[in-house]
Amino acid sequence: MNQKLDIQDFSIVLAIRNQNPTIVTPDFLKGSGVIPGDWELARPPVLSAQTTQIIFKNGIKIDAQLGSISFSQGLDSPQSQELKDIEIPDMARRYTASLPNLEYRGVGINPRRFVAFGDGANQAHKYITETILSRGSWQEFGTSPMQVGVNLVYTLEGCQLRLGINEAQLQTPDREAIPAVVFTGNFHYDLTGESTGERLNHLREILNNWEKDFRTYRELIDSKFLTGTKDDYDAVLPILAAQ
Repeated sequence: MNQKLDIQDFSIVLAIRNQNPTIVTPDFLKGSGVIPGDWELARPPVLSAQTTQIIFKNGIKIDAQLGSISFSQGLDSPQSQELKDIEIPDMARRYTASLPNLEYRGVGINPRRFVAFGDGANQAHKYITETILSRGSWQEFGTSPMQVGVNLVYTLEGCQLRLGINEAQLQTPDREAIPAVVFTGNFHYDLTGESTGERLNHLREILNNWEKDFRTYRELIDSKFLTGTKDDYDAVLPILAAQ
């Protein structure tokens, strides 16, 4: 099966016990230096006591809730095809620098990748049920093909990598739905340290090493799950070329 499209996005989630979403406003983000002052909003922000969502015209999104804040960036444009173009780790570092006294508890480094197969409506389904899973009678049950997803947990040095593999549908500009497989990664870190300062230093160390996690994720997907022929990979849109 030929892979026709490769789209990625990336997010960093900070777990913060005393996170207050009401302080996360465009004015605060610009005034504290978390984001540049000339960034423009894509739409009016959603601001409430329970949740905040701010989306900028460059595609970067910030979601704050009671207990967490996430920074997200889409990586499917020519302007974001290299690791140096990914802005959210620096944003997360600047956020922690502006609010060093918060009770940071954990970090999630979350890459996500869509791989679409353009040679048949059921090829994404077949990839999971025949390549990831072994064929069996348990797959032949019910009146229509089962919905399938796989969750894996890898133990790595210092963290766990949780990988979800699921079917998806990608919408093209002409509204055509393309069957795809989405690989959702989560490098989960619990912060260690007795004091707020020790946990903050651990958090900054993790953020400083995000590229290692991103490359680990990419190596896992490319070398263990997408080991096709050279012709297969010639058809894939090159996203985030190796440095």
